[in-house]
This record gives sequence, C-alpha cells and structure tokens, in this order.
Amino acid sequence: MDVDLRLVRYVVAIADAGTYGRAAAALHVATPSLSQQIRRFEQQLGCVLFERDHRGARLTAAGEEFLPLARELLAVQDRALAVTRRHRRARRAVLRVGFLTGVAGPLTRPILDRLAERAPGTSVELVALGWGDQVAAVVSGRVDAAFARPPLPAADGVLVEPVLAEPRVAVVRAGHPLAGRASLRIADLAGVVQPWTDAAPPEWVRWWSVDPGPDGSRARFGPTVHGIEEMLEAVAVSDVVAITAESVRHVYPRADLVFTPIVDVEPTAVALVVPHPHRNPLVDCLLGAVRELRAPPGAGTAISPPPRPCA
Repeated sequence: MDVDLRLVRYVVAIADAGTYGRAAAALHVATPSLSQQIRRFEQQLGCVLFERDHRGARLTAAGEEFLPLARELLAVQDRALAVTRRHRRARRAVLRVGFLTGVAGPLTRPILDRLAERAPGTSVELVALGWGDQVAAVVSGRVDAAFARPPLPAADGVLVEPVLAEPRVAVVRAGHPLAGRASLRIADLAGVVQPWTDAAPPEWVRWWSVDPGPDGSRARFGPTVHGIEEMLEAVAVSDVVAITAESVRHVYPRADLVFTPIVDVEPTAVALVVPHPHRNPLVDCLLGAVRELRAPPGAGTAISPPPRPCA
C-alpha cells in the first residue's frame, strides 16, 4: 500500500490540535476538505483513527497506536529532506544560520569574520528563529546551524557546542519599584507577574522564569507573548517583570525599560547547534571559528588565536 505522507501529517496535526477546525487552520486547508481526506485515508487503511463529538476529535485505540509511529515516519522524512537541503546550499557555498535575539552576543561579528577567513566566498544567510524553533530548524534542514539559547529539547542528530555564557537580568518598566536597584536576588521577584509564552516548550519558559524558585515557590504568570518584542512591550506598559539575557539591553536599548542583573541565578548560555553527523565543510568552518574564539569558562573576553584553514 502506498501511503501519502501528507495525510499522515494531517493525522498528527489533528491529534495535536484536538479538533479538525484548529488543525485545518494550522495546515491552511478548509475544514470540510480535511475531514473528507481523513475519511478517505481511514477507508484506505481499513480502520477508524478518530472519533468526533462535541468535544472535538479523539483518537480511537487504532489511532493511539498509529500516532507515535506516524511521528517517527514524519521525523525520518524530515531528516531525509534536511540532508538534501543542506547539500544543495553547500554546493552554492551558502551557509544558512538561525539565531535568536543577539545571535552570539559580542562574539557575533568576530565569529562571522573568522568564518570568512576560513572559508572565503561563503555567503551567510541569517534566519530569525522563534523560541521554540531552535533545534527543530536544524533537524528539519531549514538552517544549517543555529545559535540557540539552552535549555534545549532533546533531539537525535544534533551536536550542541557551547559558545558563551552571560548573566540573566530582570526587565521592569522605568517607574517600577524595582527599577532603582543596582542588582537583584531571585527572592526580590517573589510574587511578581511574569509573561508566559506558548511559543516555546514549557520547560524552557520555566527555566527562564526560575520556576520553581530556590525555596520551592512557584512563579506567577500573566500575559501571553510570542516573541521578545511583545515581551518587552508587556513589561513597558504594566508591572510585569521579565527575565532575559543581559545582551538584550544592547539589542533593544529603551529609555522606558530598566535591565537589572540577578546575582544568584544560573547564567544563560549561547550554544551553536549543528547536525550530527554531517558532511558540510562550511558547518565545520563555523564550528572551528566558534572553538577558536569562544570565551573560556569564567572569562569575560574571547580568545583570538590565528585562524586555521578549514579541513
């Protein structure tokens, strides 16, 4: 039996969304069309995958067993296509690099300059990523590498290379009671409202929010945001307090916001995520540039040995 993987992807989307309507919106297809295609797919398979009622779409016993295998099948397809995308770009000497706000902080320009020295003629395309796309973009082949902010979701087929560490800071509006402090401890944030996001894994959000705190207290969450700019706006117009990386103050300098170091929490990090294994010499060049320039643990400045040619 030939199986249309597009329909397999539709099944996963419905299971994740919980309703045909939400899945159709996410897939950019009409709900009646989605329903008809799933019905024909079920007929092809000879079993029903979903039961529909007033609460939405629920997996049948067959659907429950089918779903994890469907995810594995789609993951294999995505990895296979990722290989072809990366090789296509490598032939054109194009390196597509994903990033979050700040990229690699103060090491961004030196790393890119060192890459140009190691691989002359390389065209670097920078691609902005969402909080939840840092690893997925590499696995799917949308980018060849990504400067990411741990903690990162576990994933097969990637290598995570440390780049630098920097302090976490609390961001408050200029008139906030905490705005006049030279530094803060996490206990000073007890009871404040922090922004939440559904654009990243909950574990990632809770790590940034220090939830739970050292004393076991839980963070309070308020407005939902979908990116760094929305987060800063939520802070600027309310008493919401956000925790972010120190370098954000340099990327988004604003007179109406105050960034204050939190002295007793684990610093944040920047890491380079690359496919593993891979056969892209440009990725090796980027890895080499990072390893030559990254700051050693506990150091505030980067080391700069002479560039080595790519292997």
